[in-house]
Amino acid sequence: MNIAAVTGGTVVTPGRRVRADVHIRDGKVFAIGDHPAADGPQLDATGCYVLPGGVDPHCHLMAGARPATAAAARGGTTTVLSFTSPAAGERDLAALLRNRAELDRDGAAVDVGLHAAIYDPDHLTPDDLVAAKRAGAAAIKIFLAYPELGIMCSTRRLYELMSAAAQAGLLVQVHCENAPLIDALTAAALRAGAGPAGTGRSGARIFADTRPPEVEEEAVARTLAVASLTGAACYLVHLSTAGALDQVRLARQRRAPRIFAEVCTHHLLFDDSRYAGADAERYLVAPPLRARPHVEALWAGLADGTIDTIGSDHCQVRSMTVGSLADAGHRYRYGLAGVGPRLPALLSAAAARGLPIERVMQLAAENPARAFGHYPAKGALAPGSDADVVVFDPSGGSVLPENGFGDGTGASVYAGLAVRGQVRDVLLRGQPIVHAGAIVNQQHGRYLPVLARGSTPSPRGQPPGPHGPEPPGAGDALAGKPAGPPMRLDVSPNAR
Repeated sequence: MNIAAVTGGTVVTPGRRVRADVHIRDGKVFAIGDHPAADGPQLDATGCYVLPGGVDPHCHLMAGARPATAAAARGGTTTVLSFTSPAAGERDLAALLRNRAELDRDGAAVDVGLHAAIYDPDHLTPDDLVAAKRAGAAAIKIFLAYPELGIMCSTRRLYELMSAAAQAGLLVQVHCENAPLIDALTAAALRAGAGPAGTGRSGARIFADTRPPEVEEEAVARTLAVASLTGAACYLVHLSTAGALDQVRLARQRRAPRIFAEVCTHHLLFDDSRYAGADAERYLVAPPLRARPHVEALWAGLADGTIDTIGSDHCQVRSMTVGSLADAGHRYRYGLAGVGPRLPALLSAAAARGLPIERVMQLAAENPARAFGHYPAKGALAPGSDADVVVFDPSGGSVLPENGFGDGTGASVYAGLAVRGQVRDVLLRGQPIVHAGAIVNQQHGRYLPVLARGSTPSPRGQPPGPHGPEPPGAGDALAGKPAGPPMRLDVSPNAR
């Protein structure tokens, strides 16, 4: 069954909000406004927000795409962009082609695009980059960390790959941590007698304590310097410190090439006090959770436009420590799942802080789609966009489930978190995939290749229009009066 119209809700379109109906034809938004009654099934959204489907730019879900994408759907995310997962001895391009074939064969609940994770940077050729783009990848990801895994990229190789990627038209994503410095800090901690038992530096917290803010901030500065020299657009993944955001601001003041700054849900909702308890290992992630002042700095960056996107960094399978830490008895798993909770948690936390819902959807849908070449088909409700629609009921509250919306990873770190409102219905290209919070269609998703480079996210959190591209005809099709100044999520859409 395809829905012909979503009626009676408050529609969040690029940069504005309007009480209107969303009319759908052939899986795409046909019009937004007051039009003759749709010929076909209608979805009543009275009292609710009508949002574009979320776009999660940062996932590692190929080990379990079916359950992970079903969880994404239940949480209001209709497009996930996942990193490939090269197997031992597998070439990076081969992994991209294999993962693409797996999606074509096995299907998914939502649309899935792929980023090419680069595990063997020294043997990646310019022809490989061109082939990756032809296969539909939007970006490659380079790691400045994890020498113990054999995937670390040197600064010289970063320069060479950024130069080649700029020629190929690929965005370069960079995991920014200074690996030699982490190694030195780890060696010092082990010499000081840190042991595997207990809490604090003698337990799982050693993983976090040996990745302090300076480790990230140095690598961010280095990456931005290389990007400036090569003219490459770069995307800084999972930034977690105040100093990292300061580096982004400084580079932009110097008119550096395009820079995209991403933060992740867990760095916004949790702080490093989680490492003080007996369950510290449950919250291990790289970069680690930070002290409260860094969390507040991230929220400030969301409000002032420094940050462009919010991802989940969903890990379908947690990684195990190897190298000197493991050799000393520190065998811990790290990485967090969160593709399902991402959007409900963000909407609730943003409401509590007074961040308008338009800005949340810019960060969680529009800008990720822009950055990776999927806008305006994805990330927006506008004529010609895919009819990926979320009906979000802001009334009342809900509690995030124990199982992460059924993502197959076990107990969620977000379990039990009380949030405002709930995702009620989700459409993917006009087809219902979630109703009353339950998945109703797990086979409607498809592989999402990139056909063209995306446009730059709207600067400083401002809406499109004079500051950036707007979908063709968006203004003409908006019938009715915009709903006024940004409204807090805890106010009913019908309260005027």
